Amino acid sequence: MIDIQEIKKLSTNPKLIEFAEFVISEAGDRNFPDYKKIDLMKIARLVSNIWVYDFRDGVDDGLLFHFSGTEVDEQYQMNVTGRRLEDLYDGEDKEALIKGNYHQVYLQKKVSYTHRNVTYRLKSGERITHVENIMFPCSSDDENIDFGLGYVEYGFSDVSVVNTYLLL
Repeated sequence: MIDIQEIKKLSTNPKLIEFAEFVISEAGDRNFPDYKKIDLMKIARLVSNIWVYDFRDGVDDGLLFHFSGTEVDEQYQMNVTGRRLEDLYDGEDKEALIKGNYHQVYLQKKVSYTHRNVTYRLKSGERITHVENIMFPCSSDDENIDFGLGYVEYGFSDVSVVNTYLLL
């Protein structure tokens, strides 16, 4: 499992770090945490910013939201559980984010970290959003990735960041 120090070198966001520490602790001595055995209510105050992708059928048909917290749903202006990210996400970095990063969580079995400014073209109008997130590969058998467990924070900022897409 990834060392929390790697994440702390990238982010000072206390909630993102708390989420990462929790997931790492849930993995114990395994290579990957088992999503089905994690009790997210242990970090209930963070659940609104959590999402889960279902990787059990791979990524060829897209990323299916298995679970989405209320902050994630609010960003998309709908409940996204049961929907595919590729059908919903319209940020200008769609290819880099989805295929270049999120798919790689499944394919390379690595943690994803992104920090970026994204322009969304929503029904209510275009808006620029500051986004920081992290996603962990999860496995029930400690070998095959079956879920991706992520945490995201959205915000508005006049400060522009250099878009970062990392696999850790």
